[in-house]
Amino acid sequence: MVKTEAVKQKFLLSTDALGWCGLDLIFESAKKAGFDGIDLALWKNFDAWNVDYVKKLSETHDLPIKIIQTSASLNKKEIEKALDLCEALNVDTITINAPKFFDYRAFNFIKDNIGSYKKANKDTNFSIINPMDASFFAVPIPKYRFSNLVEIIKKYGCNLWLDVAGLDEDSFEDDFMRKIEDFVPYMSAVYLSDKNKEGKAHILPGDGILKLPTLLKKLKKNKYGRYFSLKIDISKWDLADGDKLDLILKKATRYFQENYVDVKLD
Repeated sequence: MVKTEAVKQKFLLSTDALGWCGLDLIFESAKKAGFDGIDLALWKNFDAWNVDYVKKLSETHDLPIKIIQTSASLNKKEIEKALDLCEALNVDTITINAPKFFDYRAFNFIKDNIGSYKKANKDTNFSIINPMDASFFAVPIPKYRFSNLVEIIKKYGCNLWLDVAGLDEDSFEDDFMRKIEDFVPYMSAVYLSDKNKEGKAHILPGDGILKLPTLLKKLKKNKYGRYFSLKIDISKWDLADGDKLDLILKKATRYFQENYVDVKLD
């Protein structure tokens, strides 16, 4: 297990949230809304594979790319492109979406190769995102499933990318919140989004039922020093309305400012 190190840029916009948009618009929107950087999802934006283009956007908008995010169907071609981007853009974190249920090909590729990639790229932080309905302890885990958070850290030696909305409410409040100090040293990023009463995940922070202010305060108290990334589901109608999109993103950065940056600890 490799403990994470603190970073400067805190709140990123995941291009996963604006998959219908071109990268130029995403960078422009992120800059206007006050994000500190970009979490680049290779599988959502085809132009994200163009190293020179992505580097030019980062320089033009003065917005660094801090994370390269791979798909749930990871293979050799994609992970090597992610590593190329890390080298060209000075990115230290690759995060992997956990394979879909019973996707044995992607699961086995990660399981069989992640150790070699980590050994060959010692300065790169490899993380796995917990899938929806992830669990913690003493729960039967299907063979082809990275759903146990402790397993991700201990068995595979990867850091945890915590998708808060991917946890069921009981696990979030009863397990993670109580043991948060044990997880913090091995967390590379937190997806900051909410969940409503009907179970719909990845809505704007503060619009749902999760106790996000409590989580943010606990993370700050336990000296969590890595990234937060905004992943929310935005309709294509809102994406097509520039003013509406700006309001949505600014609401998210304001929430982070008020509930994390400006929070005073006792």
